Amino acid sequence: MDLTLFTVLTSKLKQNKLAGAVAHSLMAPPYRKEKFKSTLISKMKPKMASVLLLLYPNEFGEMNFVLIRRRVYNGIHSGQISFPGGKPDHLDNDLWATALRETHEEVGIPSDEVKYIRSLTKLYVPPSNFLIIPYMGYLQSPYVFTPDPREVEAILEISLMDFINKKSVLTKQLNSNSNSITVPAYIFDQNVVWGATAMILSEFKMLFSAVLAK
Repeated sequence: MDLTLFTVLTSKLKQNKLAGAVAHSLMAPPYRKEKFKSTLISKMKPKMASVLLLLYPNEFGEMNFVLIRRRVYNGIHSGQISFPGGKPDHLDNDLWATALRETHEEVGIPSDEVKYIRSLTKLYVPPSNFLIIPYMGYLQSPYVFTPDPREVEAILEISLMDFINKKSVLTKQLNSNSNSITVPAYIFDQNVVWGATAMILSEFKMLFSAVLAK
């Protein structure tokens, strides 16, 4: 899909109803399904954060989106694949501004180059007690990413239509917090995407597929 067609579709992306928990549940780790049958998120007093699902044309004019592999560190999300994003700064006007700032810091995209599309359904992340607001945005021209080596180990550039047309969801056995768990996951060139990132991608995929079907 090229930028021209994608731009035409953005108005429908803005208007279509979100699948929310239905989409999230398709990619939710088993422990999430069990834990949140009886837990109210508001009682957890979560910290806020935001991420950016950034779409852009590659050098051949086809639409991609970007993911990052975080560096290995002493923390819950060490080495995981995610969207650019993070916690709000006191200078951020809102969580959209947070997503833009973090994307600039992590992969070098100037904030004023990103066109806003919409937010997706908020998502609670139990291990870190964050409530994440995912945003969708896009660039109107190709861009060379410049990862921050302090935070980003690698950049993954994913073909939009390859992802939308991907039929299967795999299950992978992973080690998380010293526990072995089996989770639903997307696989991109041997890169395993699971947890919150996969749940957000699931909702995005349902939204985009519904728009294409109209």
